[in-house]
Amino acid sequence: QSELRHKKGHVQIKNLHITMRRQGCLPTLYGLSFLVSFFSYAWSEPLTCSANFDRDPALKEMKFDIGYGEETFEAYIQPDVSTFYQEEPGSRTAVAPHFVALAGMFVNMSPDNLRLYWDPDNGRPGSIIAYNTPFQATGTATFPTHKFYFTPMDSNEVVARFTVTPPQSVYYYDPLDVPNDPEQTRRNLDALSEDELEKYMILKKTKDFAEKYFEFTGRQYLANYPRKQPSHFMWSADYLGQMHWATTKETHFVELPSDDELQPIRASPKERVLKEDEPRLLQQYRTKDQDILNMTLKVTSYAPRVFEIDNFLSEVEAQHILKLATGMDLSLSTTSGSAGRTKEKDNTNTRTSRNTWVPREKTAIVDAIYRRAADLIQIDEALLRHRDAGTHPNRSSRSSIAETLQLVHYENGQQY
Repeated sequence: QSELRHKKGHVQIKNLHITMRRQGCLPTLYGLSFLVSFFSYAWSEPLTCSANFDRDPALKEMKFDIGYGEETFEAYIQPDVSTFYQEEPGSRTAVAPHFVALAGMFVNMSPDNLRLYWDPDNGRPGSIIAYNTPFQATGTATFPTHKFYFTPMDSNEVVARFTVTPPQSVYYYDPLDVPNDPEQTRRNLDALSEDELEKYMILKKTKDFAEKYFEFTGRQYLANYPRKQPSHFMWSADYLGQMHWATTKETHFVELPSDDELQPIRASPKERVLKEDEPRLLQQYRTKDQDILNMTLKVTSYAPRVFEIDNFLSEVEAQHILKLATGMDLSLSTTSGSAGRTKEKDNTNTRTSRNTWVPREKTAIVDAIYRRAADLIQIDEALLRHRDAGTHPNRSSRSSIAETLQLVHYENGQQY
């Protein structure tokens, strides 16, 4: 585009504007300044606006063989840190973070139910983290040198111990594979049912693939192999300060509707679908004479990807959410893991805040926030709620793919 001549400027601006509207984006004043300058100057840099569905150039083809012949995999290779500052590669050196927490995953490759404990390493009993069912994994946040162990459900005998040692994040317990004894290994596998053997082989293949993945990328592989590529769009984070734009018809609430109008939503999934030309829910209480809200995403971190979205909520919406919290029970926040499904509780005071959950169907304002978020991340809002059988029929579940909106309350000195 930088080689376009002035006489082609008008046609190109027209096409560019149509493209941005069709992809759900409108330029901000920053973008409009480019459009105006186009009449007088050649295009000097691309307008970072709207969704870009091109293949991520950081994805590299990885070839490997784990006993099934040569296979290929698209793996993300993080670019040189200098490129995130729009500088020449090699001009900067990545700084090691002071915060050294990491994800810990513990895989049970046995046909037995196990309990996972955190070991305080001071002679005292460990703290239950999760129940690991056969051929399943569980995860938790942890730190280097932290210790964990597995025990059977019916005894306190320790069958495996783990010490968190970066960069390793995934730890396997495999009593079936006996080192240097292929005959015993075969007998162990022969004792499994067909279903158990299939699950075991998936984990074994995952473990072998993870070693190749680490050699290629320097990172741990946290999913089962093989798995499908991500199906949802992700905004790129090519450099700090990079801007993206997305539009939504879910404009801000600027007046609070009455309590009678803010009753829980009980419409069927089919009735909740809003067509493009239909007014939004309780439109009369939203910004006047505004059909579209333009949202901007500013890259503030590239690993992990973090975006700053100004004015995502209006003051009325924020106050409405806070008011909803006053009528709900705030419970002590808990740590993640499967232990929440058991009667054993976490008594370690790891989290001292209090939290509650606000369902999307609580009010029309909360529903609008979910719809706005769907437009922001470029997915169908129906994926963020229960759906009927005819909507996204290829998905394995009709439930929402997102967590319920969480509210967390902190007093002075409390922490997440």
